[in-house]
Amino acid sequence: MAPVEAPPGNPLEQRARLAEDRLAEVLAAYRTLKKENEDVRERQSRNMERRFDQRRERLLLKFIDVLDNLDRALEAAQTSFAGQPLVEGMILVRTQLLQTLQDEGLDRIPVVGLPFDPAVSESVSTAPVKEPEQHHLVVKELLRGYRLNGRVARPSRVVIGIFEGAAAATEATAPAATPAESEAAAPAATAAPVPAEPSGADPSDPMTAETAGIPGPPVDHPIPPKAPASPRRKGR
Repeated sequence: MAPVEAPPGNPLEQRARLAEDRLAEVLAAYRTLKKENEDVRERQSRNMERRFDQRRERLLLKFIDVLDNLDRALEAAQTSFAGQPLVEGMILVRTQLLQTLQDEGLDRIPVVGLPFDPAVSESVSTAPVKEPEQHHLVVKELLRGYRLNGRVARPSRVVIGIFEGAAAATEATAPAATPAESEAAAPAATAAPVPAEPSGADPSDPMTAETAGIPGPPVDHPIPPKAPASPRRKGR
């Protein structure tokens, strides 16, 4: 036997539908509030982690200065002929400190003997070198550089080698110009035009000689006839 459906105007059914709608609204508001709380917690957690990393990086950078001072003290102890046990102890302390910093993500940047890279080094001065292969290479490191988690925490300060004959060597190794290029580069020689001698011209003609700019033969001018001598009168 099929169940009998309640009429649409039943007050109990209307109350049930209102309760279901209200429950759906409450559940939606709860989910929205829960998601907002989770976003706030994640944002606060990221901020705390970022602040922790910043404080950690600042602390590691301070230990870099301590490591530099330890290196200076070790160098002074070696140059002043201090006791061997003291030098060995300082070397051991330095090794432990450097290993601890490396475990925290700090790495030294190698630069000596390599081409100068402005992204990781700062050029302080230059020094002359004798070999052309050492041109623009780092010959001395004045201050060590370090990377922290792949980023440059402190650039190196270096001295760059300069080979004085680098420019001459570059010019010597330049390819020689081909004959075609030499002809194209050389200025074209301008020859003076030679005046053509007119056909049928007589070279002995003085007008032709003067026109050509060549001295002609001497011209024979006609000699006027002498006047007849007057007859002498005989004695009267």
